[in-house]
Amino acid sequence: MRRRFAMLPLAASLLAAASLPADAAAPLPRVMSTNLCADVLLLSLADPAQIVSVSAKSQDPARSSLAARAARFASNTGSAEEVIAARPDIVLASRRWQAHHQAALFGRHGIEIVTVPFPDDWTGIFDSTRRIGARIGRAEAAAALVAEVQARLAVLRRDTPAAQALYLRPNGGTAGAGTHVNAVLQAAGLRNHAAETGRSGWGRASLEDVVAAPPELIVTSHMVHDTTYARAGFSRHPQMRAIAASRPLLSLSHNDWGCSNWQLVEAAEELAAGLRRLPPPETRR
Repeated sequence: MRRRFAMLPLAASLLAAASLPADAAAPLPRVMSTNLCADVLLLSLADPAQIVSVSAKSQDPARSSLAARAARFASNTGSAEEVIAARPDIVLASRRWQAHHQAALFGRHGIEIVTVPFPDDWTGIFDSTRRIGARIGRAEAAAALVAEVQARLAVLRRDTPAAQALYLRPNGGTAGAGTHVNAVLQAAGLRNHAAETGRSGWGRASLEDVVAAPPELIVTSHMVHDTTYARAGFSRHPQMRAIAASRPLLSLSHNDWGCSNWQLVEAAEELAAGLRRLPPPETRR
């Protein structure tokens, strides 16, 4: 009988452990992120106690809308030396960190590299969010974030009118089918001019295509690294200037859609709000 009752504390502890949420069942890994896109996922999904450091760029308000949150943590410049010195369990990094010599180096120090992908559609974004969340022990947080973004996208699909837009960077860069920019434009209720004129992936806008079939409106974004192209010849071409002057302009005020992650829903919402504020199409010209 004593043996039977002696097992009760153990049984009780096992039952208690089984009743814990999956995210709380084991100690959370210590995690470090080394670039802006990795920072967004870490800051959005992790328990603050598990964050070792984030990249210094994420603490710059001109580069990240999460700068205030990022400023609570130590920063890094994304060097291998910093990662080894900090000794996180996991480092969130870009694909280049998966080079054999780097992976082997970190492996010798017990550090796992988890690559942050760059999806080109919402399905990929949701999958990568869930994968990163599960890997850092925050699967439930990831599932909640995905559900929230899906709900916000459903609202956009219900409430937003359709129009054709050309996404344009100062240097003439654009994005066609198969890019996360295309996914954002579609979510905002916009048809992608570049995709509809046969372009896929990333590249430069064709002045001939734009002149032959001008878009209904133009979308631009504030990206820090674009400022060096402010005097680019494309945007100063007389025909392009004339088209731009005669079309509504929707300009994203933040720098968040440089990464392909859940924050793209905020870009879509901003574009959709701007689209709803425009006058009716028949009065625009």
